[in-house]
Amino acid sequence: MEIKNFIKIYDEAIPLKTLSNLIRYINTLNFEEAKIIGDNEQQVNFNIRRTYNYPLTNVKLSSDVSFSEIHWFCILSKFFTDKINQYPIDLKIKEFHWKEISNVTILKYENSGFYTWHTDHHATIPRTMSCILLLNNDYEGGNLCFRNPDGSDEWEVEVKPNRMIIWPSNFLYPHTVKPVTKGIRYSIVAWAL
Repeated sequence: MEIKNFIKIYDEAIPLKTLSNLIRYINTLNFEEAKIIGDNEQQVNFNIRRTYNYPLTNVKLSSDVSFSEIHWFCILSKFFTDKINQYPIDLKIKEFHWKEISNVTILKYENSGFYTWHTDHHATIPRTMSCILLLNNDYEGGNLCFRNPDGSDEWEVEVKPNRMIIWPSNFLYPHTVKPVTKGIRYSIVAWAL
């Protein structure tokens, strides 16, 4: 089986009314500069990643959160959990184990926003599965692309609102978000441990 066969795409991932309400909610948020995972700490590095984020996972860590944050974290965690549970069934994988959704983060890529080639598994955060929910398509550029680990055979995921992409987080799945050239790209990422 080819590596790209383990990248699963689910269209119409969440109900349209939920998507519409989510986008309205996102437009009220104050995003922060997204960090990258380093060996000792997380840090902002605009040479590797020019993205803004709003982590919904903080609802587990703080008592000073709004009902909206708790509401959206619960709803989105459920959607991601359901799709990750569907993944091995759709691909007929017999041995598939994961523990929990560890992060749910809303991402905002403005003009010239990007993320260079990387994988999501790291020694300090050992992730099992990666998920992206694309929210809009009224922007240019910003394409999610994958390639084989040897750097060959690059391919692009077609941009479509309400499209969820799931794949293993390991070294076999380097991916990038190409620079946004016009508009703002919104997506939600989640990882499973």
